[in-house]
Amino acid sequence: RAQGSGEVTVAVAPTIDMALMILAVKKGFLEKQGLRAQLKIFDSSPKAVEALVAQQADITENTEPPHLAARARGGKVVQVMTGYVTGQTNGSVVNGAAIRKPEDFAGKTIGVQRGSGANFHLAWFLERYKIPADKVTVKFMAAPDQIAALARNDIHAFFSWEPFITRAQQAVPNAKIWSRAADDGLEFRGNVLMREELARNDRETAIKIVKGLIETADWMSANFRDAAKAANEVLRAPSEDEVYQQLQIFKWPGDFKKSAKE
Repeated sequence: RAQGSGEVTVAVAPTIDMALMILAVKKGFLEKQGLRAQLKIFDSSPKAVEALVAQQADITENTEPPHLAARARGGKVVQVMTGYVTGQTNGSVVNGAAIRKPEDFAGKTIGVQRGSGANFHLAWFLERYKIPADKVTVKFMAAPDQIAALARNDIHAFFSWEPFITRAQQAVPNAKIWSRAADDGLEFRGNVLMREELARNDRETAIKIVKGLIETADWMSANFRDAAKAANEVLRAPSEDEVYQQLQIFKWPGDFKKSAKE
């Protein structure tokens, strides 16, 4: 992308945590800032971060662990604002016939996407409940594959995020939502990430992106019904009502509002 071109590629996944990014494009908030924005869809939010590192996109959004890991590996990405705060979108699902109490996790196989916020939640959970890490078998897999793995009994539990945890409980016999992140003492922030080169060398475009996202967040918080309808064009949830309900488990703060507008 040529510097100052006004072209912005937004990397997203078809999951509710990406609603801010999706709506910034679908509802024209980035276009209102004079930007030509397009969505690029990946199967999960960690994959969207990988796209940013590979220079295939300009902005995305994710929880702290994936973006910190990308940065630690030398990825040229920076956090420019906080898009959401929630302790409800991440959680764990178990085979209720196999796991009835925390100690039952010992000796079981647990699915999780490597390097994700859910991966951090799993590590936190094991420490919180004094379950030795060497007493569980961790099977790394993409979040969209976890429901089928649970149904096949390839795993006894998984740590993931919406919509996968709710859909697992609905679709898989004996599947039970064990806990949400907040139940385990965790709260996640969804960080808006930007290519470092863009943030440092094309300040005008970077500021326009942040302003557009702030306006998106404000609009979403006042218009959850309309936001659900527009977001579901990408999310493809079974119903707009599901999206409407899930949007409300987040706070959409639009952090850095004052400094960005100045």
